[in-house]
Amino acid sequence: MLLFLLGLRMLFLSAAGAMCSYGLLHAADPKVQWYWTVGHAVVLAACVFLIGRVWTSLKATWKQ
Repeated sequence: MLLFLLGLRMLFLSAAGAMCSYGLLHAADPKVQWYWTVGHAVVLAACVFLIGRVWTSLKATWKQ
């Protein structure tokens, strides 16, 4: 069960990292309208928050 939880949290961490890189790549594109850039910045902030939460949870699960 512990390995399943660790794998699930690693999956979430990978997904949040992929969303961060997607947001960074597309927010810097000059052809993107300003509202999409704002949306990418919001998604990027949410991903950073999620990465922090999942990383903390992953470390806590690993210590158990």
